[in-house]
Formats: sequence, C-alpha cells, structure tokens
Amino acid sequence: MLRTSFIKTSALGLAVASTSLFAEATYTPNKYQQNDWFAEFGGNTSMYVNPAGISETDQLEFSAAFFSTISGEASQEYVSLTYPIDYKHTLGFSLFENGASIEGGESYSEIAAMFGYSYRLFHLLSLGVSVDVLYINQFDELKQLTVGADVGLSWNPLASSKYGYLLIGASLQNILAPAVSEADGDGSFKFVFMGAADAYKIPTNLNLSLFYRGFNRLLEMKAEFSFIDIIHDSDEGGKGANLEMSFTLTYYLSSHLGVRARFTKEGYPVIGATVNVKDVSIFRYLALDLEMSHDDLWAKKNRGFVWAVKLTTRFGDTREEKIGEERYRRLKIEPENDYRAAMRLYLNRQFLEAAYAFGKVQTKYPAFHLVDQAAFYKAKSFENLRMHKAAKSVYEDAIKRYPQSDQRAKYHFQLMNIDYKEGKYTEAMTKYQNIAQKFGESDVKADADYVAGQIKFEQGLYQESVDLLASILPGNANYFYARYTMGIANSRMGKFDEAENCFRDITEQPVSNQSERDLQDAARVKLGHLFFSGEKPDIAAAAQMYGQVQKESPVFDEAMLGIAWSFLKVNKPDEAIKPAKWIISNLPESFLVSEAYLVIGYCHFMKKNYQDALEALTQAEKRTEQPIVSVASRDSARQAYDAMQSQFDSVQVLALDLARQLPTPRVESKREALRPTFNKANQAIEDYASFMQRSIQSDRFESNRKRILDDAGFTKATLLSKMGGAGGGTSKNSGASEMPSLEDDL
Repeated sequence: MLRTSFIKTSALGLAVASTSLFAEATYTPNKYQQNDWFAEFGGNTSMYVNPAGISETDQLEFSAAFFSTISGEASQEYVSLTYPIDYKHTLGFSLFENGASIEGGESYSEIAAMFGYSYRLFHLLSLGVSVDVLYINQFDELKQLTVGADVGLSWNPLASSKYGYLLIGASLQNILAPAVSEADGDGSFKFVFMGAADAYKIPTNLNLSLFYRGFNRLLEMKAEFSFIDIIHDSDEGGKGANLEMSFTLTYYLSSHLGVRARFTKEGYPVIGATVNVKDVSIFRYLALDLEMSHDDLWAKKNRGFVWAVKLTTRFGDTREEKIGEERYRRLKIEPENDYRAAMRLYLNRQFLEAAYAFGKVQTKYPAFHLVDQAAFYKAKSFENLRMHKAAKSVYEDAIKRYPQSDQRAKYHFQLMNIDYKEGKYTEAMTKYQNIAQKFGESDVKADADYVAGQIKFEQGLYQESVDLLASILPGNANYFYARYTMGIANSRMGKFDEAENCFRDITEQPVSNQSERDLQDAARVKLGHLFFSGEKPDIAAAAQMYGQVQKESPVFDEAMLGIAWSFLKVNKPDEAIKPAKWIISNLPESFLVSEAYLVIGYCHFMKKNYQDALEALTQAEKRTEQPIVSVASRDSARQAYDAMQSQFDSVQVLALDLARQLPTPRVESKREALRPTFNKANQAIEDYASFMQRSIQSDRFESNRKRILDDAGFTKATLLSKMGGAGGGTSKNSGASEMPSLEDDL
C-alpha cells in the first residue's frame, strides 16, 4: 500500500514534475503542478506552463537544468530546444527525467517528452499546442506510456523601449489528460489511455501568467496563478479548482548579472542569481542560473536544502535576422538574380527568352527597384525581334505604370523610334516634339535628335537634318552615325568642306566596338571619294584613304574599287587591274562587280589588249542591264510578307500575354507550343527584312547603273572602231584620257 501511494504521489504527469514528488505519501492533485524552478512564463522554455510562450523565442535556443535535494536521492533533469522557423512559426522540444529511490534502492522514474508548436495569429497574439508523451517506470513492476496535450494563448500588448515589455498568457494544461495506471504490475510494458478502468487522470489545470520587463531592462517581474483540477473528478480526490500562486522578481545589477527572489507555488521562498555573457564564440547568448532554498523555512517537508542550476544558450541567426535575410533575398537578391539572368539572355541575343525573363521580374517583383528597367528591356527584346506591336504595348503600359520612373523618357523615345522604323515619319515627329517639350534636359533628347535627323534626311531635308544632328557630341553612342549622315547630307548640298570635316571627325575618334570601326572605314571611303572627285583631285590622298580600310570591313570592296580607279587615273593600268580582279574573284555577290569589269576593260583598252577589253566591257554591260532586285521579286516578297503579317501579329499578342505570366509548368508548356509558330513567322520577317535591305542597296546602285552602261557602251564602240580600222566609229577619244571620274555616290 505504501508503494501504491508513493506511485500516485510520484506520478507527476506530462513533464510537469512537481516538487511535491518527494512530499508526504498522500494523493493530493493540487500538488501536481509546474516546477517553479524550471518553468517560467516569459522564458523561452516555458512550454510546460504555456506552449504559446515559445513564440517569444528569438533564435535557436538550447537549455538544460538540474534540480536536486541536498542528499541527491531525489532529482529532476531536463533539456529543451526551441527553434523559430519564421515570424509566425516556432517549434519546441523538451525532454525530462525525474525519479527517486526508496525501500533499499528500488527506484521510481519518469521520462517525458514534449513536442510543441506555436503560431502567431496576429502581431500581438500567439496560439500554442503541445503533445506530451510520458514514460513511467514504477520500480520495474509496471512500465507504461501515456499521452496528453496542452493548449495556450500568449498576448503581448506592450513592447517598447519606453514602457517596457508585457506578456500575458492563459493555458489549459492537460486538456487531454494523461492517464496513469494503478494496476499491479509484473514488469510488463503497456499503453495507458484516458478512460482506462485501472487508471487515474493527471489533473487539468488553468494557468494564468504574467511577465513584465522594464525600467531599461533592469527589472523583471513574473506572476503565475494556477487553478488546479478545474475539471474535477470526485473519484480522484482533491477539492477541485484549487488556486496556487508564485511570484518572481529579478533585479539586474548590470546587463550581465542579476539577483532573484521567488515565492513558489509550494509555498516557500527561493533566492538565486543569474549571470550571462553575449556574443562569445559560437554562442550569441550564454546564461547560468543558480537558485536554492530550504524546505523547512515555510512548512515542514523533510527534504532540507534544495537547489537548481540552469544553463541557457542561444546561437544562430535571430528571428529578425532570418526574416530580414529572407526579405532581403526575396525583395533584392532573388529579383536581382532573376534580372541578371534576364540580362544575360538579352546580351546573348536570346530575345524571346529575355522577354519572358524580364516579364517574370516585372510580374513577380513589382516593388523591385529595377522593375522599370525590366519593363524597358522586355520591350527592347520584343523590338529586336521586330515584334513592334508587342514592344509598343509594353512601352505604353510602362508609361502608365511607372509615372515617376527615370525611364519614362526612354519609353517615349522608343515609341518614336518604332514609328521611324515602320516609316511613320509624321507620327514619329509628333512624338519627337513631345520629347523635346517634356524631356528636353534628359539624355534621351540627343537620341531623339538623332532619329529626327535621320527622318529629315530620308525626306530630303538635308539642312534640317544637319541642324538636328549637330547637337550630338563625342561620347554619345550615335555620334559616329550622326556625323556620317551629316557628311552625306553636306555632300548632297555641295558643301564638300563641311562633308570632309564630318568624315574626318569620325576617323579621328577612338572606336569602342566593331560597328564604329566599320563606320570609320566607311568614312575613309567617303573621304577618298571626295579627294578623288573634287574640283582639284588629290589622287594620292584618295588612294591613302582607301588603303586604310580593313579587309574585314563591309566597304572593303568599295575601297578596292577606289584604289583601282586611282591607279587608272594616273595611267597605271597594271596596278589598277589587280584590285578590280580581286573584287570579282573574292566578292562575286558585290554590287560593284560590274564596275570592276568596267575598270578592267579600261585597263586592257589602255594597254591595247582590245579583245580582253571587249570581253570585260561586255561583262560590265551584262551585269548592269537589269536591276539587281527586280520589281517582280519585290512584289512577290511583299505578298509573302503580307500573308505572314497577320499570323505574326497573333504570335506577338500571345507572346506578350505569356511574358506577363510567371513561368509555371502550364505557362512553360504554352511557351514551348508557341515556339515553332514563332520561329516560322520570325524567320519570314527576318528574310523579308534582309530582302528589303538588299533592295535598298539595289536602289542606291541605280544611280551608277546608267553611268556604267553608258561608259561601257561608249568605250566598246570606240574599241570596235579601233579594231575595225583607225578613225572609224566615234568622234570621241577613247581610253583613259576620257575615263569618267568616280562619282560621289554618297
């Protein structure tokens, strides 16, 4: 009977480990309560008082404690771990062991595990639950496992540096009450559940707790009120709803040292001290608490001196740091990584993929500081694909969506530029006037001046073109192109000195890319033409300019032809024939092949190789008789383009819609399905653009075609006259003396 009573006294239930464990051997459920020494509401390991209390955990925390009588015959130990996942979620785990030896060394022990979870409902309110597993070994006669659960709320109405920190809690402890068997044991193991016939329930308690820290963190006060056995069962004994209270006061002599006084729920005083250090090695916080008392100070309990020591460590990132890092990653790192990935696609000229990637940045991170630039490059990607309809939609949407963006001027300029590319000069100039009025001080103004200057040039308004392009200064990306257009415009107006200055400006500037290098070579060719065909030709200077053109240049054929004419002009046919033959052999698709044959014909004519001259001149005529790009071929290409245009427009609409969506599997499958149709339509558009570029070159060649035909025909007539007999066939002199000069075809 003594052993049975002791079991009932000892069965603390659910890691609440009463200090009455070693008191008188009478069943008193009002004594089954939290251990004041370990479980303190306001501390981060307060799961045994209120599982919602762990929501106050700021970083990963580990604690361990040991409680014992002076004799060491009765003791309790525990370890606890709490982990904040993010702002709302916190996990907790505690493991307890307590026991005592009686009757010649036989021992009673409990091992309890608590699994807690806390969820922050609102900024000031948290809900916590815990599932508790209790293993009881009753002197090796009966080993049992039982389960219970707690639920609690934690309210934090005050948290400021001025007024302090206040935490209020309420919990139902053992709302699912563990059941402890009273059956006689035979050393077997059993599970015990509520309602078992031979078991009694651990009392269900209502815990009300209060914690306050204030006065510049110098003072901590705690109060706990527990109503024991609120769901009273008369068969269990006790009076039901018995109130127990405890109070704790901690005063910090410094930020690292505090003294403590406590009045426990069991009704005796405790004194202690706490010492802590911060930011040592791997620990962000390390604290040691030591408390002691004597049972007989207040009421006779026959345990004598009792003491407890507790170690608390915190390490790792704080909740705020983790949340801050997550927010930084989500708001800055992730969008910047996605933005850079999109930019890599753009720079690699994977424009459709870039449009989708920039669309992801714009859709997923609307608050990202580069979202307006993402919109710009998304539109540029469409523009580079000649998907002008989609590009215009993005620019127009960006103007409305980002009214404060410093990209707004660029949006307006790109809309103007699209109109220019589509030949809508009136609409483009209207947009130019808007840019000049609203963004006259921005960097975009120079770009708008350049496009407006090109429009005026295309319209034949050369002086207006020069006036607009003159404002573009060295350092601007369009400087080379602006000077080149100015040189051509001045040449067409007969202002050859001004034209020469423009072309020299280009040749004297350092280049930063291949495009500028090619334009520099083109300027050298134009300078050569000016020197060759000026009022006072300077053939040596012209040949020098032609000779500076690089072999990889797109105008190398024109430079070689200029060198050939230069040698022919100074009566060196053997030297002139070499570059002409090089053009024919190495660049058979060049527009200048026919004129190269003309030069060869002149060279043989001057050398009196009449048959060779006749063959070369015949080839010149044959290759010049018809336009390189015929009217029929233009009509055919236009019809094919018009047939594809409607399909390309629908592709643009769908691609734009997909670029506005996040890359979910469903969206990715739609993008893959669009790819074949896009490739077909895009290839047709690219082919037509290449064809039109060749058509433009053919049109430019038209001014030379008649000259070549006339020159070749006249020289052939002279040649045939000479071959048929001296003095016959023509009244004009033949050969190099009447050789036509190289016209300035700028």
